[in-house]
Amino acid sequence: MKIMEHRNLKESRLNNWVSFALRLGVAVSLALIVIGFIILLITSDANDIHPLASLDQIPAAIVISVGILILLLTPIIQVIAATVFFLIVRDRLFICISVAVFCFAAISLVLALI
Repeated sequence: MKIMEHRNLKESRLNNWVSFALRLGVAVSLALIVIGFIILLITSDANDIHPLASLDQIPAAIVISVGILILLLTPIIQVIAATVFFLIVRDRLFICISVAVFCFAAISLVLALI
């Protein structure tokens, strides 16, 4: 009984870490994208809003791009958070699984960006 409660506590902490990483990543990403669009609307006329059409729109495009990049990196950040958690609780099996998932996610992200 005591072992089961300890395992449930571990799983609960992991779920809290992973959900926090997801919420934080999505919130920061959304905030940056909205700020980028506001910059885009302020710096350009209503008639000539075209993505990356002129040099005065570059700051907005950079902010929006960073927001999208953070959104893409959010799952990788979640895997890193899970790996750190498993390192703390010294669960070797899940450390190996998390590292493998991290490698696959990193490789797919690099291939997607090429």
